[in-house]
Amino acid sequence: MVAESEARLKTAIRIARIGLFSYEKSTGTCTFCSEQYAAHFGLMPDEYITKTSGHSPDLSHIHADDLHIIVNAIARLNDGEDQVYEYRALHPDHGIRYISEIVEPVIDENGKVIANTGTSIDVTELRLAEMRLRQSQRIEAVGTLTGGVAHDFNNLLAIILGNLELCLETGRKDDWKARIETAVDATNRGAGLTKNLLSFSRRAHLKPTRLNLNHNVQNTMSWCARVLPKTINIETSLQAGLWDVEVDETSIETSIINILLNARDAMPEGGKVTIETANMRIGEEYMLERGEDIEPGRYVMLAISDTGHGIPAEKLEHVFEPFFTDKGVGRGSGLGLSMVHGFIKQSGGAIRIYSEVGVGTTFKLYFKATTQALVPPKREPHKQFHIPSERVEILLAEDEEEVLLILKRILANAGYSVTTAATGDEALEIFNTDLRFDLVLTDIVMPGSLQGPALAKAIRLIDPNLPCIFLSGYASEATVHGNGLKPSDIRLMKPVSRQELLSAVSKTLSSVDQSN
Repeated sequence: MVAESEARLKTAIRIARIGLFSYEKSTGTCTFCSEQYAAHFGLMPDEYITKTSGHSPDLSHIHADDLHIIVNAIARLNDGEDQVYEYRALHPDHGIRYISEIVEPVIDENGKVIANTGTSIDVTELRLAEMRLRQSQRIEAVGTLTGGVAHDFNNLLAIILGNLELCLETGRKDDWKARIETAVDATNRGAGLTKNLLSFSRRAHLKPTRLNLNHNVQNTMSWCARVLPKTINIETSLQAGLWDVEVDETSIETSIINILLNARDAMPEGGKVTIETANMRIGEEYMLERGEDIEPGRYVMLAISDTGHGIPAEKLEHVFEPFFTDKGVGRGSGLGLSMVHGFIKQSGGAIRIYSEVGVGTTFKLYFKATTQALVPPKREPHKQFHIPSERVEILLAEDEEEVLLILKRILANAGYSVTTAATGDEALEIFNTDLRFDLVLTDIVMPGSLQGPALAKAIRLIDPNLPCIFLSGYASEATVHGNGLKPSDIRLMKPVSRQELLSAVSKTLSSVDQSN
């Protein structure tokens, strides 16, 4: 019976392709190595024993980047701890193999570790399958993200395009101002959405400001109602005397929009959205009862409810996960609610979701209150910039022709003399031909061998004190880090408004005048 049991065990080990091995601690000698274990490394048992025995074993069969895994495991085994670990082995015929091992120390009657013994299994196919799955998920996530972002921005472009076309069609110039302001607002919302998306991917720094959520709700409603169907009725219940909060303004308004767009998708046949604000005092009792993970204190609560189809319980816990969406391709990025969640947590607040299938969904956002009141924000009129008293020459490098023409026109209308270039290489040629320029305004990313930072560096080898302003469609300062730029150089995020551009130019030229 014993022999039969041993035979069955050996058959099971062979079929499962499990390797067996043992090492003596005092000498570092491999005292046993099964054929399957040695085969992991393309060796025979006696070859493996000779290669790896002793206190200075040949470990060339282990991937160099994973040697620390083996060293750490041996140290813990010598301390009497069981070990489970995985590493990459180098097989002479089959390349990299993923080996998983379970090892336990052998302890004598005095409690001393005298050896270790273990089992192994080749998990390469499993790891490769996982990699293929992750790659497939990445491709699907990128596809979902692309469709969702396109969906959101198409709504904004529809507002911009529609209002500008109406300006062209109508001869009533008194109607132009309101329509152009609406288009400008939509453009700013698009810039805000871009910054939020880049914040999600790059964890960009938030810029908290003191504000009142009632005003932000009203500001958002003034344009968001245009992208929601008329079948959806929006009601607000905003508490008078609402406490102020200190949060990033773009992020809070984008959060409201994201939740509203989710509500819209949950009510394809129409319904009602209710937006409420309220002052709340959250104490220890409330936290224990509700399971809140925020500090006790004064909070402002923003609730957005819809009468949509609701979210099933099995999906509710996943709604804040990146790329999670049950919408079709092109109808949602799966990033909106995860960005909302990340922003609120980073701001020291909390978010809760309540939903019932067939009844609707409510999002409750909690923000810590501040003590100072806030004057309602007013739309600032466009600043009138004076024409320069002396001729100022600007070298402008931008590869997008339409953007180039707009920037040139804004600068020229303000009284500056502008010379343009479509690439950094062309801009350097122009500069080398004529050294009259007072300022370089350049895009960061352009075709050709010279990007914006490299262009500035090359020009400053000729004129070290020439000021530069950089334009970018990306929020990451890493794009220009380490290229010899000066701390005083201004970096503008596209799209750039007329006021922002002219302010940057004026500030840069003024700082040059003061230093001379």
